[in-house]
Parts: sequence; C-alpha cells; structure tokens
Amino acid sequence: MLVQSILLPALAAVAHAADYSGHLRPQAHFSPPTNFMNDPNGLFYDDKRGVYHLYYQYNPSETVAGNQHWGHATSPDLYHWTNQPIALSGDKPEEYMFSGSAVIDSNNTSGFFPDQDDGVVAIFTVDTPTLETQNIAYSRDGGYTFTKYENNPVIDIGSKQFRDPQVTWHADTGNWVMAIAYADDLVIGFYTSPNLRDWTHASNFTQEGLPGVQFECPNLVKVPVDGVISKETSKYVLFISVNPGAPLGGSGTFYVVGEFNGTHFISEVAQETLFDFSKDNYAAQWYSGIPEGEPPVSVGWASNWDYTEEVPTGPLEGWRSATTLPRAHTLTKVNGSWAVTHRPFKGLSSIKGEQLLNKHLKAGDVNLDFSSVSSNAVAFDVSLAGIDTVSPVGEVNFNFTSSSTGEHLDGGLSLHDGYFWINRAGTHLFTVADDGNYTSSSSTIVPSFGNGTFGFSGVIDRSVFEVFLGHDGSQSGTMTFFPTAPLDTLTISAEGLNNRTSVSVTAWGLESGWNSTQA
Repeated sequence: MLVQSILLPALAAVAHAADYSGHLRPQAHFSPPTNFMNDPNGLFYDDKRGVYHLYYQYNPSETVAGNQHWGHATSPDLYHWTNQPIALSGDKPEEYMFSGSAVIDSNNTSGFFPDQDDGVVAIFTVDTPTLETQNIAYSRDGGYTFTKYENNPVIDIGSKQFRDPQVTWHADTGNWVMAIAYADDLVIGFYTSPNLRDWTHASNFTQEGLPGVQFECPNLVKVPVDGVISKETSKYVLFISVNPGAPLGGSGTFYVVGEFNGTHFISEVAQETLFDFSKDNYAAQWYSGIPEGEPPVSVGWASNWDYTEEVPTGPLEGWRSATTLPRAHTLTKVNGSWAVTHRPFKGLSSIKGEQLLNKHLKAGDVNLDFSSVSSNAVAFDVSLAGIDTVSPVGEVNFNFTSSSTGEHLDGGLSLHDGYFWINRAGTHLFTVADDGNYTSSSSTIVPSFGNGTFGFSGVIDRSVFEVFLGHDGSQSGTMTFFPTAPLDTLTISAEGLNNRTSVSVTAWGLESGWNSTQA
C-alpha cells in the first residue's frame, strides 16, 4: 500500500455561502468566500475538462493570517468563479499547508494513476513550529479531493526556512524540476525528479545585489519572446518574491531573465526587474497545463504584508484580500533590456460588457458616469498619437471619483519626463494615518515614445485597481484602495499637449464574475 487516504472534516465540508455584494468586494477579481487569503498556489489548467483550478493560502476561521489551508475555486475562463471545498488541511493543529504547486501527471510518472492520464499531483510545504518540509498529495478526480502520500515528506533538509515548491516538466531532460526557496539564505534551489516522489538536489541560484530579507514563492517560467525584437523564440524567467525587504516596502516580486538547462539557471542580466511598480502584487504563480503555443498565465496576490491584516474589508465585510486579474505574458525588450509584458487574460473578453465611452480629445476633459454598471467595475483604454518624440510636452490624467463623497483615485502621465503615477490618497476608509506603511502613491518612468505613440489601460474594481503601460503592457501597477462609498465617475483630461498630439479614450463596463450570494 503506497498511499493513505485522509478525509478531514475541513476537506469534506461544502463551501459555505458567501456574500459578494459588499461595496468593497471585487467583481472581476477573485476573493475568498470569507476570512483571509494570501498567496495563490497550485494553479493548473485541466484541458480535458476546460477548467482552471485556483488554490490559495487560506485561513478559514479568521480574517488574519494563520491556520493555513489550501482554499480552492474553479473557473471556465479565470473570471467566473465557483468556490469549492477546502482542498488540503494539516493532519495536526500545528501543521499548516503552505504554498506549492500542482501538475497533471499525464504519463503517470508518479505511479499513482495506473488507469488514467489526468491525475493531479500537488506539491506543497508543510509548516510546523520547528520544520518546513516538502510533501505531495494526489487526486484522481481532477483536483477536487486529494490523498496524501504515505511516505511524506519527499524532501526534508531539517530547515524551518525552506518552502514554496514550484514544479514544472522539463521535456528536454525528461524530468520534473522544482524551484524552491531557501528563504533566509536568499537562494533558490533546484531539484529534479523522474516521478514526483524521489527528488535530487541539482543546483542553487542567487545573484549579488538581489533585494529582500527572505526569498519566497519562486516560479521558473519559459516565456515566449516577441519575434520582432529577437530571433530567440523563448527565454527562461525566474520570478522571486521577497518579504520583507521588497524595494517598494514590505512584500514584492522581481524577476531575472536567463537560460535553464534542466539543472542550472544562468542569469543573463546584471540586476533584477520589478514585476510591478506599485505595492500590491505579490507571490504571483503561473498556471501549469496551459496548451502549447499559448502565452503563460499568472495570478498574483493583490495585497502587501505591510498592512494586509489591517485593511477594513475584514471587520466590514468578513473577508480580506483578492487576487490580481489573470495575466498573459510575453518577453520583449525596452530600451535594450528584457521586460515581461502584462495583459489581462484574453482581453477580459468573457466579462467585457457594453462600451460606455469612445471619445477623442486634444485638450479638456472627457467624463463618464458609470453608476449604472451593477458590478461597479470598469475597464478603460487611453491611446496617444502624434507625440513629439524629441520634445514631448503635456499631461494626460485620469480620475475616478465618488459622486456621493468626492473621494477619488487618480493618476496620469507627464510626457516631458515620462513620469507615470497613481495615487489612492483620496480614498478615506483606510489611509496612511491608519498604517504608515500604506503609502499613498506609486510611480514609474515609462520608456521612450518611439514612433510617437503611447497607451495605457486599466481596470477599476471596487477596491482593486490595475494599470498596464505601453501598447505591449511592458509595465504594470497594482493598487488596492478603500473608499467609504463606491467610485462611480471617470474623468480623463489632457492639457498642454502640442497641436499634433491626440488622445483616444475608450471604456467598457465589466460584468460580475459572481452572483451576489454564491454557495
């Protein structure tokens, strides 16, 4: 007998009804049914059934971190979600199920699936007061229930700071590859296995000058390269999350670009690149099982450990934290340096509703009242043409305002210096006064305006805002915000542009991915 079945009450429980109608509850972003979530983990796509699985770090009993389980939800499109029963729980009160990954073992390398080609293996860290070990569990029903391997742990190095395994299949060597964090050492380890049960240490990676006090949640991803800028069809990108000590404060994620030969990652860059220019995108994980030829897809945690346990959704609505939008990625170059691009998965097509705005301007304002959009979620796109690339001048700004309270979230682009900023100081339910680490604004410098064009797009979703810069989305900013009343008016303004520069503005209402109350 190789395995043992474990059916804990938490695993068997049916996901309880959840209220998604609160004015802070995102409608285009996933959030947990109740209580506290943090990192997404175990993401995989079941191509046979057309189902995306999202597992996540979950405390089912409180609105703060602790008592870590694997929560679970499923979706046909990464926007419409169904909450599922908890997928993994500890066997003892002091055992927490920390982050990890999940893969479809289609060739039954593990031996757990003698009669099927769609068995799922989850690989995860079990955290105890003295130790962090790597463990596996398998599912024969497509990832809804799991049986823990009786010979767990599969890796135990006697460390309390050794966590967050991400596993992928490396076809060239015919092995599974695990990236894992030696947290305090600021090192990413690589292990290989033919069968997901027996693991061999292959190499370690670090690089002088990488930021952070602890490394977490590594992801090694093969990313397609934009054919316009390189003859290389793909590169490997190693994403590393750090907490604390991220460059913007608290928690954050960066990446390095290089090559991977099945055992060793070799960086080709002198320094890291930030994954997001704002504070609320952490521990992004990439989906396994995405069909060949499609770009890799990530989902991150839209929060920051600096203040996540204090934000007001807990006492007001009984939940805390959401994910980012699902994002598709490619690799391009900006000013000669590699950059990972970000675009909402499939252009938000499955939730994009009526077009609300389509205007052109050279100066002045364009206004949109979107109070009639029941989701209170809107996508917008701003495109500039005719920019003087030698001496660009002027500003294009946006402002989301509450018609009832005057609260606002705003941002914009200064063309003369390429400065792009976003600011949440105008929302008043949670402010710097409540937590000094909850900084008001974020900014970045955009690349040159090339052929005289530039664009940015974004999504505002009750309490989560995301913006994507450049026509290729070569930069992104993710910002949570907490107004006392819904923001329901959009204003785009242009001033000081030269007479050849024009601005096009488009906006759409977004449909909710939830029923207001969902079991």
